[in-house]
Amino acid sequence: MKKSYLIYLFMLLPATMLCQTERQLVPADLKQQTIVSEPVTLRKGFFRTGIIMNYRVADKYFNASGEKEYYITSSWGSTSAYGIILQYGLTDRLQLDIKTEYRNKLQEFQNKEIVAGTNTTIVTTTRQKGLGLGDSHFAVTYQFLQEIERRMSITGRINVTVPTGEKNPTNIRSVEKYDLPVGEGTYALGINISARKILYPYSLAGYIEYKHNFEGAKKFSAADDAESNFRLGNRFESGLSVNLHLNEWIALANEINFSDKSKGEVESIVTQEIPAEWALSYEPSLVFQVKRFRLGESVRIPLKGKNVPADPLYKIMIQYLF
Repeated sequence: MKKSYLIYLFMLLPATMLCQTERQLVPADLKQQTIVSEPVTLRKGFFRTGIIMNYRVADKYFNASGEKEYYITSSWGSTSAYGIILQYGLTDRLQLDIKTEYRNKLQEFQNKEIVAGTNTTIVTTTRQKGLGLGDSHFAVTYQFLQEIERRMSITGRINVTVPTGEKNPTNIRSVEKYDLPVGEGTYALGINISARKILYPYSLAGYIEYKHNFEGAKKFSAADDAESNFRLGNRFESGLSVNLHLNEWIALANEINFSDKSKGEVESIVTQEIPAEWALSYEPSLVFQVKRFRLGESVRIPLKGKNVPADPLYKIMIQYLF
């Protein structure tokens, strides 16, 4: 009899241990996963909305030789954007995205002129601003390979940019005084391929993206009588990131980003060239997950480049998953 009890105890022990360690994830738990542990596409029926804000001053830039220098004497500016993002999981592997943004641009120039006859100085300050709805973006993301224990996930995304923002100077009072445009004025098509692997508490990810800009037409200055045809250069971008859980609800992300944009053209009386540009940046960020709320703070720091801004770009993200 004693022997039978021992056999029964040994049969029951594995089941007891399994019940102590296995955790069943209910829908509420799935909606509280962090950027490290969540799938690369939203699960079927999940809906996420959020706001992404960014801000950058226009003070320094990398010139055509790759050297950092200030913009022309006595000039300063800033740009900020407040983007609204809607994301929906059509299936566990297919996600739809809509993004639009409200942009705020500012430029200031100061000119000093010395009057020889009176030996006095006349200071003229020009202030230009742009405020309004920017361009809109629509994306379809599909997860070709879902991540398993010994395999990373592979995801593809198609992104379409629609020029909904004002592309021409408006409210023109003079050649120096007018409202800046807040849109690019052209359609664009982007293709992105990304990969990710979770090695808890880490996740490793990388991506490559190519963006093709179509031809458009707009006024490049307040003095233009008619719109000029133009085409922005196509853009290649890639990035590598390492994300780490500091605890159950705070994640630290680090990304190295490289972008390269080819030359563009403006067709007017004389065809002008839009210079090519490239940039290498580092972007650290902290992401807080509080139940279904997500708050992220990051700064993109330009390391090297050519014909691109050299000032940091600050970002704040707020999201909620329904």
